[in-house]
Amino acid sequence: MPIVFVHGVAVRDEDPGLARATRAFGEVPWPTIEAHLREHVAPAVSDDPGGVPIMRVYWGDLGAHFAFGGRSLVSRPLDVPAAAEEVAAAAADVASGAAAAALPDLTGADAATASRRVRRLRGAATSLRRPLEDFVPVFLGDVMTYISTRGSAESPGPIIERVLAGLDTAAFAAESRGEPLVVLTHSMGGQIVYDLVTHFLPRMPEHRGIRIDYWCAAASQVGLFEELGLFLESAPDRGPGPAAYPPREHLGGWWNVWDHADLLSFRAEGIVDGVDDSAFFAAGSLATDHYRYLANADFYRALARRVENSLSRST
Repeated sequence: MPIVFVHGVAVRDEDPGLARATRAFGEVPWPTIEAHLREHVAPAVSDDPGGVPIMRVYWGDLGAHFAFGGRSLVSRPLDVPAAAEEVAAAAADVASGAAAAALPDLTGADAATASRRVRRLRGAATSLRRPLEDFVPVFLGDVMTYISTRGSAESPGPIIERVLAGLDTAAFAAESRGEPLVVLTHSMGGQIVYDLVTHFLPRMPEHRGIRIDYWCAAASQVGLFEELGLFLESAPDRGPGPAAYPPREHLGGWWNVWDHADLLSFRAEGIVDGVDDSAFFAAGSLATDHYRYLANADFYRALARRVENSLSRST
């Protein structure tokens, strides 16, 4: 039984700087995820757990890119000489009285002291802002990039094509082994898979070999996106009642799992009909809980139980 992992936003294998930034927020590396899937999930679904193909669909290189090298990010100096000139000009302005409105009646030593304080405050603000700007703009940028480039079934975008290609490979392996296909997604990966099973797969017969027998959407925003009408098949004017469950020929079981302390995870119960929706306490912090599921062996054990139960009901 192949197991496929689709990652979320702000993942860049080729960007060591971003990798360091995401580690500060608790990002779990793929080898750790793969090892947990091998140890806990594969034995629950195959008599040959060592032979279960476990693959990661990587799409980070197709995500957001800064056209001007991050020039819009305030915590970055435009260039070193310009930054030095800016500091010197600020000091000169204070000393000459040009900043009198902000710093009234400051002259001589007082003005120089005030200038140093301004520089220190600016440096402190920048040091606080920099870690967030290393991560948050890429996070938001990946979401916006996906939405603006996902295309449609008639003309799928690059991220969709990448994930479809990975699932095609996994579906072929599943058929070859006579085993089902399990998909684990994290964060934005959930929205990608939801778009696939509700819009792309039903309209793309060339991918009819893909059926996800069990899907776990960890820390996803699927419920939020559906409430906001952001999916290709969202129908905010459909009236009362949840959206229909994705077509069964493309999706079997589905567990949407979230954490009270993870501010980026959302419920789907009551928004999409029939979803298994529940909380999982990841035992991290407000800063790291968005990733902590993927480092917690209990999460994988819970996933294994759900996969096993879902597959036993379908046989």
